[in-house]
Amino acid sequence: MIFSIWTSYGNPLVRKNTWCDVTFSHPEIPIRLKDAHRACGENARNTVCVVIDILRATTNIAAILENGCPAIYPCASPEMALELAQKLRLRHGSEKIILGGEQDGKPIEGFDGGNSPLEYTRRRIGGKTLILSTSNGTKTLSAVQCCGEIFTAAFVNITATAEKVASILDANPNQSLLIACSGREGAYCEEDAVGAGMLLHILSKYVEKLEFSDTARAALHVAHGAEKNLEKMLFHSWWGKHLSALGLDEDISFCAQKDITRIVPKLDDGVIRIA
Repeated sequence: MIFSIWTSYGNPLVRKNTWCDVTFSHPEIPIRLKDAHRACGENARNTVCVVIDILRATTNIAAILENGCPAIYPCASPEMALELAQKLRLRHGSEKIILGGEQDGKPIEGFDGGNSPLEYTRRRIGGKTLILSTSNGTKTLSAVQCCGEIFTAAFVNITATAEKVASILDANPNQSLLIACSGREGAYCEEDAVGAGMLLHILSKYVEKLEFSDTARAALHVAHGAEKNLEKMLFHSWWGKHLSALGLDEDISFCAQKDITRIVPKLDDGVIRIA
């Protein structure tokens, strides 16, 4: 594979490696996109992005699409979600639109549902559109919309997502990769870093030459031991403990499952559908 890079003098050179970077929270995203430009001359539109929010947004998104939801509209705030729900209900009918989300792990007052991957069954969500607003995951999705292609991943679809990204990098080699961990309220969380490291590890089996940033290497190290018992890691994580205190142990166990679906969600023009 041959990749192009621009030096600081604007002269094209040959790059043999694909630049891979990881953010540990959504406020870091602009910094990491600048790093991609410094490292290999890439702009945001030439960056493939994978958003990860293990507990629970990106796990929920994969489960919802698996259960027959044709479209998910992620919104950065509950207010934006409410406004969009009103518009779409007028256009398509109230029965076709479900408004879901959480703040601090709890369902939002006045919404139809929360952010649990167990509540959006095929009977409830099949054929209906979901508008979703969460504490961290949908904020991260909003922050990366400048990127070229955007996908979401969790443990439940980690291999399918890695394979999809590998096929894109193989077909379009002049791209870099950004894995955007949603984190927790602008800070680091272990489970998302583990997901990022697992994705990179699987990706390395398909893409011969990858160049890792410092944070990408850190994610690989964090994932190395945790993958042996994902459920234990989730229950011991800070956010896992918080969700457990809210009585959401079943959600945590669901999120710990690896590769239970081949669904790869893709965000395109503000809407998430199956890639």
